[in-house]
Amino acid sequence: MRIRRLGIAVAFASTAMAAAVAGAADLAVKAPVVTPPVVLYNWTGCYVGGHVGGGFTDDTATNRFGNSSSRDSSGFLGGGQIGCNYQFASKWVVGAEGQGAWTSLKTTKAGTVIFPSQGVTVPSQSTVDNDFLASVTARLGYSFADPWLFYVKGGAAWTNEKVDIAFTAPPGTVGAGTAVDPSESTTRTGWTVGSGLEWAFARNWSATVEYDYYDFGSKALLTTAPGAPSVSIANFKDAIQTVTVGVNYRF
Repeated sequence: MRIRRLGIAVAFASTAMAAAVAGAADLAVKAPVVTPPVVLYNWTGCYVGGHVGGGFTDDTATNRFGNSSSRDSSGFLGGGQIGCNYQFASKWVVGAEGQGAWTSLKTTKAGTVIFPSQGVTVPSQSTVDNDFLASVTARLGYSFADPWLFYVKGGAAWTNEKVDIAFTAPPGTVGAGTAVDPSESTTRTGWTVGSGLEWAFARNWSATVEYDYYDFGSKALLTTAPGAPSVSIANFKDAIQTVTVGVNYRF
């Protein structure tokens, strides 16, 4: 009788143990899966890169008699940039950037030069050449979607500008009867504003598309050349607009 009772107890214990093991296995299968946190792109850091694109000028020249003429040109530009960003408040980014580019912005236009002392007006051909463009700007951006950044920028700008006016010197002036080409070359300082979109397509790489407006104000110019009469421009207004695409390496 005791042996029978012992057998029943062993059987009951075995059944209970099997049920416990099965329940534990079932709990292990039904345990929730832990999803790792999503790591968003962080824009903090410095970068160096290059850009290419196109631009056009909006220039107006006014002589001392109040006569004005506009001249527009378009051309290619290419250069590089270097800067640093700091991301704060989750999605906002502030930074600073230096940029420089060579440009082929050049325009030639027919006109006239007035010599009041001689009472004559002679035909001329004037050329304006902006062969360099540079800026130092502050940037403010917002990462509206990972890994995209929309930004605006603004700051100081510089351009290297050359103006020359070719004509035949009239009687009574220096170099009378000869073809002359007085010119002036100067570096002008102005301001710039712009906006752009940046996409981080890899861990250390990003691509940009950007629009910038540059304004260098109005300036009086005096074109000169040895053995030629000088020609003055009372006010020369110089403005440039550019659209570029670029790539940055972040470190």
